[in-house]
Amino acid sequence: MDKFQQLFLRNMKEKLGVLASAPLVPEGEIYRLIHSIKGTAGTIGLSEWSDAAEQLIGQLRDDSVRDWSDAELEVYLQPLYTLLPDDEAEADGVAEEMDIKLVEPTFHESTSSDPMKKSLIVIVDDDPGMLRVLKETLEDYGWMVLATPLPSKALEWCYDLEPDCVVLDIVLENSSGFELLDNIRSRCEERLIPTLLMSARNDKATRMRSYASGADDFISKPFELDEFAARIGRQLSRRLKLTSMLMLDELTGAYNSRFFRQELERWRSASSTTGSPLSLAVLDIDQFRKWNADGNYDEGDQLLRLFSSYIRSHLRDQDIWARERADRFLLLQPGLTEEEAEHVAQRLVQQFAGFQYQKDPQLPLAATYSAGVTAVSSGVPSEKILEQAAMAIAASKAAGGGICTRYTEDQSGIVQEQPLRLAVIDDDDLIRNLLTKQLSDLSGNHNMEIRKFKDGEEFFSDPWHSMGGRYLLVLDRMMPRMNGMEVLRKLRSGAGRGEYTILMLTGVNEEREIAEAIQAGTDDYLTKPFSLVELEARVVRLLRGKK
Repeated sequence: MDKFQQLFLRNMKEKLGVLASAPLVPEGEIYRLIHSIKGTAGTIGLSEWSDAAEQLIGQLRDDSVRDWSDAELEVYLQPLYTLLPDDEAEADGVAEEMDIKLVEPTFHESTSSDPMKKSLIVIVDDDPGMLRVLKETLEDYGWMVLATPLPSKALEWCYDLEPDCVVLDIVLENSSGFELLDNIRSRCEERLIPTLLMSARNDKATRMRSYASGADDFISKPFELDEFAARIGRQLSRRLKLTSMLMLDELTGAYNSRFFRQELERWRSASSTTGSPLSLAVLDIDQFRKWNADGNYDEGDQLLRLFSSYIRSHLRDQDIWARERADRFLLLQPGLTEEEAEHVAQRLVQQFAGFQYQKDPQLPLAATYSAGVTAVSSGVPSEKILEQAAMAIAASKAAGGGICTRYTEDQSGIVQEQPLRLAVIDDDDLIRNLLTKQLSDLSGNHNMEIRKFKDGEEFFSDPWHSMGGRYLLVLDRMMPRMNGMEVLRKLRSGAGRGEYTILMLTGVNEEREIAEAIQAGTDDYLTKPFSLVELEARVVRLLRGKK
């Protein structure tokens, strides 16, 4: 019996015990449990549980308001009670000591290309056990997977992290996959993100509604894990081909960053031959996250489209306008000196405030943009030129925003007004120092401040933890004083004044604890032993949503 089957049986014993002791249980809650059992049990090889659930689910309605008594429920669930093992020892694994290995992670040979390995998949299911199975299965193929039972968290990821594929279970607590898909559909269509619905219900009406709702595929539970991975891989490959063929950013109409970098390289090389000046400007909205507050992403998207449309209407034919990420845009201006490009960027930034009000007076607050400008030289590599422009815009933001600044060599020490705060919380001195050293290398590419703490109490006792702004916590679950779960629950209940993204480190046999962490709202988790390279890759991906 593998670990997923052991975890499933332990969870079933607990859940069925809780139901048996309740005087009244809503039918909708019973339906979600049986639906979950059918899909999860069959997927992990417990066919007798899946078959029993399939027989039972036909007696239930997911929209029923009826309450079942304990006597009725005991009779109804009897086929499941008979499947529970008598021996509890089978659910206990042998604990292994933590060992972080400095090796590259291994992937299936079917993962054929580096772009595919960088793909991010978001999975939403109300069964933590199923989330674990799918997450670990797909990550064996080299993909990064974020899994959650919370539709609100999935919605946040879809807008902040721009995943490459989204998989939704239809039956969710206090919601449904159809509702969540409706909320993210326009975003996914704009970004060419494939969506898949899955359900233990495989009747024609469910399948037809799935396709009518805009899902790219429907997967019936239970399913074979290798087939599931193959269908995900097909969607990822298709998206990769489509995005590589397109030059435009779907949301704003600007060129995408891939095409821009090709043009930057081409014009940079040509400038040495023609002797004509060439300048690069970076434009970035100030405090853009305010526009996406409380999950209201429509206003942010509206502003991005409006700004891009305005800029494009004021460009020359030879100018190249592209969206790099989120709210940051790039403007390549052949024939303009650095001084001329600065003047153009400053004028556009200043005039846009009046334009946006005339276009839509209902926008709740005026947006300001910062800009940075640098000269493009054939003797300087393209990535270095982009770094120079980024430092120039950081100087604009440090000065309060709403202005344009030219790049100078003394700007390397200037940072934006609000850094990302990265906390490493682990009680093992060696591991804590090792992780801090590894992640410190990222500070050169991100405006970041790193601190380390030996446990949750030390973290919360430092005023640094509640200074506001953006935090990313690399959090060990097992610590003697205020462990990782206590820290997670405290932050999710409203402690602190910042926005907290949490990556939890867990042990190899902590299946139950991982399920609890997923339910409590951790953004991601890593099971020890793990590769430091993999840890860094996950942190970098999570940082995308912290810009």
